[in-house]
Amino acid sequence: MQPWLIVIIALCSGIAAVLLLLLLLALLCYHVAFGKRYDKNPLLKYFTSDDFSLSAEAVGFKVKKNTVRGFIYRKPDIKSNGRLIIFCHGMGAGHLAYTTEIAYFCNEGYTVLAADSVGCNLSDGKSIGGMYFGALTAIAAYDYAKASPELSDMKICFVGHSWGGYSALCASSARKADKVVAISAPDTPAATIKDGAAPVISRGLACLLYPFWIIIDKIKFGKNGNKSAAKCAQSNNTPTMLVHGGKDTIVSAHRAVYYIAEGGNITKYLDKDKSHNPYNTIAAESVLAQLSKALASAKKMSEAERNEVFGKFDCYAATEEDKTVMSAMAEFIASS
Repeated sequence: MQPWLIVIIALCSGIAAVLLLLLLLALLCYHVAFGKRYDKNPLLKYFTSDDFSLSAEAVGFKVKKNTVRGFIYRKPDIKSNGRLIIFCHGMGAGHLAYTTEIAYFCNEGYTVLAADSVGCNLSDGKSIGGMYFGALTAIAAYDYAKASPELSDMKICFVGHSWGGYSALCASSARKADKVVAISAPDTPAATIKDGAAPVISRGLACLLYPFWIIIDKIKFGKNGNKSAAKCAQSNNTPTMLVHGGKDTIVSAHRAVYYIAEGGNITKYLDKDKSHNPYNTIAAESVLAQLSKALASAKKMSEAERNEVFGKFDCYAATEEDKTVMSAMAEFIASS
């Protein structure tokens, strides 16, 4: 065999080995991000419909092979305004982490359908699987509503926060809603993983793995793999409100739909003093930040210390809503 041929074979083998190693590392990062369930944290209290005197009708429907579950929420003593909100939750314990916001909308006369995505809390699934499963859950909720005699005539709005904002925007490109509200929404799954992985594996390596995450997502979800929520916002031909916090470090400016999407159908609302939860007051965001630090070190605490820290945690202070932001969203949805 000619020496130059041996060199070429060795070089190709080396490149193939490096690519395989990068692929395996990309798969590992993808699994860390999406390969587990997200259930209620036993250290925390979650508000339910009883805490806000809401009626809650249990619902369930299929997303691929999984049954997802949730509730249709209403305020029994308030007249319906004829609008249905399909609420899309963020990463964490499912829609129960947003009961305060759901109650606000119910008190304004909205009916709210909130289901846990695949792999979250009430729903089936060994893991959340990937970001687009949130959109599939929102789409299935829309189809459920359209097939329901009591909901089918209502105007429908997708509302979501963080991952749920991504879900709401992607769903709006698959189903025609009357309005969309996306809060703190990231643009694509690959960019989301890259930002999350960079502090752990270095930004340089995260950039090298970025194309592999796009490929993995496209293998999982086909044409909808690594779907851009910003492009959905621009092309859905639906009045869309993008809400963001100027100090958000979880969904940074370079990958936030708020800063990327432009169009005549898009209304933007920026609260420059807020972080990732702009619907909360500044004080509530501060309490949540303290809670995040406590949760991060919870495993190092003794049982007595955990009971002390989390037993006295003020859930009401952590979920105090900014009425200005909440009313701006409610008024946008209600506008003709």
